Amino acid sequence: MTIPSMNAGWYPAPDGSGQSWWWDGAQWMPPRLEVSPIPPAGPATLRLAIVVQVLLFASAALALATVAVEAFGIASVDDYLGGNYGAAAMIETYDTFSVVVAIFSLIVLVGTGILWMIWQYRLAKQVLGRTRRTPGWHTGSWFIPVVNWWFPYQNVSDLWRAAGRTRPGWQAAWWGLWIASSVTGGISGQMSFRAQSLEEYLGAMTASLVSSLLLVAAALFAVRLVRQLTRAYA
Repeated sequence: MTIPSMNAGWYPAPDGSGQSWWWDGAQWMPPRLEVSPIPPAGPATLRLAIVVQVLLFASAALALATVAVEAFGIASVDDYLGGNYGAAAMIETYDTFSVVVAIFSLIVLVGTGILWMIWQYRLAKQVLGRTRRTPGWHTGSWFIPVVNWWFPYQNVSDLWRAAGRTRPGWQAAWWGLWIASSVTGGISGQMSFRAQSLEEYLGAMTASLVSSLLLVAAALFAVRLVRQLTRAYA
């Protein structure tokens, strides 16, 4: 099956195998047959991948710190609501630590995101024309509302295929955990903003704790993704 009007890109295999093959505009290429050799990633990209992994570990550590802080806050509020008014000092301590950890978490998360996008952009440039979107879209899709729910996942999947590798099954777990963490974190923020009683703040703290646990798992899967995908391009 050859369709001259089809643009170059990945499509369902013409042999009905369920795989994705590359159509270069003139002929089909099975995934392990490369159109031309992929230039290996340079030292700068390899170093960048290491830095991204370190920052992901730092994000996971700070998420664990958030879990500890929120657990302390929940216990403090429970004590206060239970009649232990001396727990008010513990709640003030929670407020202080919560702000400090949140600031550090935001700084690390933003830094990780920026370097991740640079890393992904560089990999996409190595296989220019072999992914469904341009390197610019590999970066820009993270910022577009709604689109950023699935485009980044597709883009990473394309990078695996372009390197002649099969997308690992656990990539779906990484993305699902990241989305779940983001949604739960957003809910926590809204609950906290609207809360007017300790009981309502308690719900926001619980949602924040769950979001942080999900982020820990997502960050660890992300470390694995960066490491293995970079090796595919090395």
